[in-house]
Amino acid sequence: KTKYLLLILLCSFTLLVGCSNKKEESSNNTKEPEIVDETLFKINGKEFHMDKDKDFYGLKYTTSKDFREINNATMVSEYVQYDYQPEDELNYLYLRLFYYPGKDFNYAKENTIVEDLPFTDGKTDNIEYKMIDENRTDGIVRMYFINNGGNTYVVYFASRYDIKDFETKVINSLKF
Repeated sequence: KTKYLLLILLCSFTLLVGCSNKKEESSNNTKEPEIVDETLFKINGKEFHMDKDKDFYGLKYTTSKDFREINNATMVSEYVQYDYQPEDELNYLYLRLFYYPGKDFNYAKENTIVEDLPFTDGKTDNIEYKMIDENRTDGIVRMYFINNGGNTYVVYFASRYDIKDFETKVINSLKF
């Protein structure tokens, strides 16, 4: 009788210890999913957020409220510029959107002074564009040309730093 009682106690103890270890293992293996901030981007180690929705002649986009906004008009187009220029740095970031009412890609291209550079076609879920990547030694200059309803828009990026993440977020936010 004692043998059986001892055997039952031993089995019960083994079962309890085994279940307890499995619970600990399963709780250690389940990690909380990492939360990714889709609005966050970095330029030269400085953090910014895509947190400002805008509309420029029907072209909707998102940018950062940390950037200064300047509206301007020239004889051939209207544009809005966003920039970030710390006092001790030049060419940190420029984003410009140009609007050429009733004009085509070639007209806009000539007015951006890059007439000899070729277009590359591209698209996002919302728009199709032609892009020009101006190879420079002092940073990047990329322009995206978009035509909608006979009007041409140019989205112009310039920086001495890698701004690809910011650029991609802006381009993916474009829609009419």
